[in-house]
Amino acid sequence: MSDIITGLDIGTSSIRAVIGEYSEDGSLLITGVGTAPSTGLRAGIIVNIESTMKSIKTAIEGAEMMAGREVRSCITAVGGSQIESLISKGLVAVTAKNRSSREINEEDIRRVIEASRAVNIPLDRNILHVVPRSYIVDGQGGIKDPLNMLGVRLESEVCIITSSRTSTENLLRCVSRAGYTVDNVMLKTLCSAQAAVSEEERELGSIVIDLGGGTTDVLVLAEGSPLCAVSVPVGGSLVTNDLSLVRGISFDTAEKVKKTSGCCWEALINEDDEVVIPGIGGNPPQVISRLEICGIIRPRIEEIFAMVRQRLPEQVKKQRLSGSVVLAGGGALMSGIAELAAKEFKTENVRIARPGNFGGPAEIYRSPEFATVTGLLLNGMNAVRSRQEGENRAGAKRRKTDSESVLRNFLQWLKEFF
Repeated sequence: MSDIITGLDIGTSSIRAVIGEYSEDGSLLITGVGTAPSTGLRAGIIVNIESTMKSIKTAIEGAEMMAGREVRSCITAVGGSQIESLISKGLVAVTAKNRSSREINEEDIRRVIEASRAVNIPLDRNILHVVPRSYIVDGQGGIKDPLNMLGVRLESEVCIITSSRTSTENLLRCVSRAGYTVDNVMLKTLCSAQAAVSEEERELGSIVIDLGGGTTDVLVLAEGSPLCAVSVPVGGSLVTNDLSLVRGISFDTAEKVKKTSGCCWEALINEDDEVVIPGIGGNPPQVISRLEICGIIRPRIEEIFAMVRQRLPEQVKKQRLSGSVVLAGGGALMSGIAELAAKEFKTENVRIARPGNFGGPAEIYRSPEFATVTGLLLNGMNAVRSRQEGENRAGAKRRKTDSESVLRNFLQWLKEFF
């Protein structure tokens, strides 16, 4: 194995770390998985650096123990209400100066993307991603890759995703104080899409919904690339809180009941299914039906999905999305969530995010709650592959230059000799 990649997902309810190894044959092998409860975040925003730092260290140490490797750096993700997105366009001229033709090269593509970045971004925000959506060459649109095409005018449309500078710096500070460096920061839902959404679903137009503990993050994909990213400041913790208040039980007990017996689709529950809830302060345990629990959970999940629909901008509502609604995050584990989402979004193409199989001693990462961290590893693997390809090209170019230099010196020696 030549490279180690560590993904770190810092969520409101739990923190997950996964270690992967990138081999020379281009495959990814996941060797370590670690989780820890998260107590220092609220609605995706860090409110206690010390608690978050300890949870990060616990999660990574658990992954290190399983993998038998030491972690020095990681790739992490951000989400929540701090995320904003916008569509921007850029325009450059394809100059023929010092070139034989007006053939679009990599430098022209870089310049047009830089021109697309020239938008007014507030000083308190960072640009996370600039994702090209499509290109226009001399008025001809819908081009995905204009490289080597002939043209005079090159335009681009990109999706710019930004985050709060303060929140991102607090995140980096927590990881640094835990003893690790951050190689890259990415958008959570973009990572989930990388791990769990197929190319066909991206082209048809799909919605990725990450149902977290404190927030519900949404990414809309259309024509193969992101269209917008939005967030709703409610999540699974609000469902737990409702269950706790209605039944008069502790938050921890309500969370356990929600995970083990919770359901949001009545058709999946038998009428005689019952749940025993431990009593508080010496009181006898409560026995309630699962249908009653469903009656508490379902209205809140419906409200979350309604808030997601309201937050989607008009450009998304006008876009024809024929792909899937992909549910990721810990909330996607709830029984009946796919059926309820199909009803709320009026589509049958609803599924739970399941990352691919990358081997390893444990396959617990093949779960919707690990979609983000698995996507982080895939992006890290692509970065390692690109770096190695760049080094190989540079080495080949250097060897070619050296051989040409030797040949020139030999010919010069022959010329001088005769």
